Amino acid sequence: MNDMNELKEAIKAAQSYDDVIIICNTVDVPALTTTMARKLLRVLRKYRVDEPKLEAEQNSTGSVRIAYLGNITFEPLPDYVEIIAACRGLTTSAYIGGYDQYVQELIDDHSALNAFAADIVFINLSLRELAPELVSNFSYLSLDQINATKEMILAKTVNTVSLALDKQQATVLISNFPCPAHFHLGIADQKQEVGESAFYADLNLEMKKRFRDESRVQVFDMEQLVSNYGKNNAYDEKLYYLAKVPWQEDFYLSIADQLVRHIAAASGQAKKCLVLDLDNTLWGGVLGESGIHGVKVGHGDGEAEAFYDFQCKIRALKNRGILLGICSKNNLADVEEMFAQRTDMPLRLEDFSALEVSWDMKHEGLSRIADKLNIGFDSLVFVDDNPAECELIRQMLPQVDTLLLPNDPSVYSALLDAFYGFDKAQVTSEDQLKTKQYAEGADRVKHQAGFKDLESYLESLQTEITISLVGEQEKMRVHQLFSKTNQFNVTTRRYSMAEVEEFMIKDNCDMYTVQASDRFGDLGIIGLCLLENTDQSAAFIDSFILSCRAMGRGIETAMVNFIKEEYFGRRGMSRLSALFVPTNKNVPAQQFYPDQGFEAVGDDSDEGCRYELLADNSSILSCHWIKINDRNDL
Repeated sequence: MNDMNELKEAIKAAQSYDDVIIICNTVDVPALTTTMARKLLRVLRKYRVDEPKLEAEQNSTGSVRIAYLGNITFEPLPDYVEIIAACRGLTTSAYIGGYDQYVQELIDDHSALNAFAADIVFINLSLRELAPELVSNFSYLSLDQINATKEMILAKTVNTVSLALDKQQATVLISNFPCPAHFHLGIADQKQEVGESAFYADLNLEMKKRFRDESRVQVFDMEQLVSNYGKNNAYDEKLYYLAKVPWQEDFYLSIADQLVRHIAAASGQAKKCLVLDLDNTLWGGVLGESGIHGVKVGHGDGEAEAFYDFQCKIRALKNRGILLGICSKNNLADVEEMFAQRTDMPLRLEDFSALEVSWDMKHEGLSRIADKLNIGFDSLVFVDDNPAECELIRQMLPQVDTLLLPNDPSVYSALLDAFYGFDKAQVTSEDQLKTKQYAEGADRVKHQAGFKDLESYLESLQTEITISLVGEQEKMRVHQLFSKTNQFNVTTRRYSMAEVEEFMIKDNCDMYTVQASDRFGDLGIIGLCLLENTDQSAAFIDSFILSCRAMGRGIETAMVNFIKEEYFGRRGMSRLSALFVPTNKNVPAQQFYPDQGFEAVGDDSDEGCRYELLADNSSILSCHWIKINDRNDL
């Protein structure tokens, strides 16, 4: 929805908070205006206030808490973040720090900021306040003064971020510094040994270097955002002089949208699979009509080059760890021949982890893709140029995000860039191997067909696992497992990166990862277990997670055998306790604890079922087909 009159009518018809959320979900965010956003925000807050129970629930569990700190006036940014977050399926609450009071508020353990317990801390430091001499008199400064000022800015920025990390269990977003729209020396700036353009480029590059290895820090690229919007249009000098409000109001929508992208990325909410149509989507024209060499993709023709660039953009998403799929009404043999002969295309058939090419209805094809990849519909994004096909998916599979392509292929790449569901805070080695791992999984399925009994098949896989305490190299993957694993996740608790780091250093907690490999390749880190030592004689299994691609081969039993040997054997404990919290998605883990010898000791309707295993009743269960490698770091 991007029409003001249509939005007004929808708002008039809304009768509840849920109605408003449905409206938000239909809004085309890139087309959202400040007027539309304000109208939506008013009605959203109206119904939230009218439903106190809903308000209490959101404040306690469902709301992403954002603290805004810096030396500028942030209003109205939090308002726009709230409404864009609602359009993206998120609820936010805000703490707005006092003007230039960020250090005092962070240091004071009893401040309202620290009581707020933010999930996200957004820090924006304006150089006009932080280094006014640099901004006002750059051309009069000596090289030594310029370098000293740069070091001062970096030190102030690093110290502020370090203080936020120390005081807050939050992801910290630190804004970099936009280069001025106009230089003191005009076009002669490029001839200076250190001109303003070079200074800001070096400053922002050094910021990235300083925070690259900080897992809880993301650099908010305000420089790129301002450049994309237009530097002459983004600033509001009059409001800055009056109230230290730096930006034009329309630009706040761009800042808010980028902030919500960071929030979603920090929460691990990236989609898992991009599913694409073929004709007039991956290439121009219809393969069955134009033929292999008649469809447009490649060089020498404007339309063909647009589709070529679109395929490059898709291939880049694959390198980000996004699986690719095809769902197309076509002849499979024609499609296979197309990829075999058109070697000038960036995408190859092996880049796709799932292929549904037939004349079946596309919602059936998407269902088979979800089954093959063992992921939920809410992990899929479907892209097609046909409005009828997109509407069918919206009606039949509303959990799938659907992207309708317009007639102009020159905008296709930009549409993918604008889609928020593919953002990740960091791309890990696990992400970049994702397609290869799914291809190896398909080989395992083919291999299984040659066996009549499960145990012989499992023995033939030659599975090896390594169980290790979590280290710095593994913590990002651990956060991903907490954030995204649903099926074999006994509680589906979503721990933040800050909480992961805290578990790593707590004396009474042990957090293990499980890395697996077999005859077909390396599965990577596919499981984790978090235990808390409640006392000297007992431990509580807080979390137990196994990736869907490792289910069904007994790895979970090998993990529990390790826990029994470690806690009952080496540590001499007498009891293990655990909790299973049922959800709509974790049915595969429902019998996990009983299968491992645990007994149910209570059923709490609010929390779930509690289990217990006594050392005297414990036994090592057979999973002899799995080899456990030495754990040198335990």
